[in-house]
Amino acid sequence: MARVDCIVMAGGRGSRLGGVVKPLLEVCGNSIIERLLSEALRVCRRVVLVYSSHTRGLEVICRSGYPLECVEGSGESYVEDLKHALMLASPPALVLPADMPFITWMLLEDFLIKALASPAPIVNLSTPRGPTGISLFKEKEGVWEDMEYPWTPQLLDVDEPGDLEEAERACS
Repeated sequence: MARVDCIVMAGGRGSRLGGVVKPLLEVCGNSIIERLLSEALRVCRRVVLVYSSHTRGLEVICRSGYPLECVEGSGESYVEDLKHALMLASPPALVLPADMPFITWMLLEDFLIKALASPAPIVNLSTPRGPTGISLFKEKEGVWEDMEYPWTPQLLDVDEPGDLEEAERACS
């Protein structure tokens, strides 16, 4: 499997969780971002981490020795921060949310294989629960396709208190 550039979107406000820096939340003894990066680095040739003034605590990850580039986005608009990051990445670029503690490189690789085979310039991974925030950009813009995967805890994203509780239960 060819490795791709990856963009980790980590600049959100975390408002549904009281304004916490979600990627730094600990789940099963490690921060979500550390868990995500350890898996993503198995399919990524290069990682661009997009943080913002809302998630400045992530700068510690930028200085921790992970092989990644850190870019400060505006934090005002996910779309604008993504557009900026896509200018730095070489297509195809895999976009990952920084709030998925259980994602695995095997699931990412499976998605990459299927998304690369699709004729759509942009492929989004969705589940019956909705979009996941994982997308493959073969081009920087264009029509997208939603590729549905069955729900699995690997695709849990921590957005609300109930999601964090679900993640903590999964550790037991």
